[in-house]
Amino acid sequence: MLHEIVERTSWLEANAWLIGAGTLLLAGAFQFSRWKYRCLDKCRAPLSFVTEHWRGRQERRNALLLGIRHGLFCVGCCWALMLLMFAVGVGNIAWMLVLGAVMAAEKNLPWGRKLSAPIGLALLAWGGIIFLNHA
Repeated sequence: MLHEIVERTSWLEANAWLIGAGTLLLAGAFQFSRWKYRCLDKCRAPLSFVTEHWRGRQERRNALLLGIRHGLFCVGCCWALMLLMFAVGVGNIAWMLVLGAVMAAEKNLPWGRKLSAPIGLALLAWGGIIFLNHA
């Protein structure tokens, strides 16, 4: 669908590099957002999330809703990196593996939260270099 949109818009087809640079800049900026850290904290602590939200009534329904809510927090902390993973992964499986490892480390390792800022700076720099190269 994205390729079709680009092909139908001559300006965007001539400046397709903007999609990559924009995705990198968006993902880099998101690494510093409050929403990222809030979602990351909720995603990293599923037991505290369950104890905070479990109501004890209608166990199956409650379990389903808890899973959905917790899943939204986990997607919320990594959606920008997942978008980047899609963008670069279409052309290179190694980049998909690297980004997957970064997301796993960020979410699972005790020091993982400290990765967010350096990753954000690297993505902003990469997107900025692409932008300056073409502008």
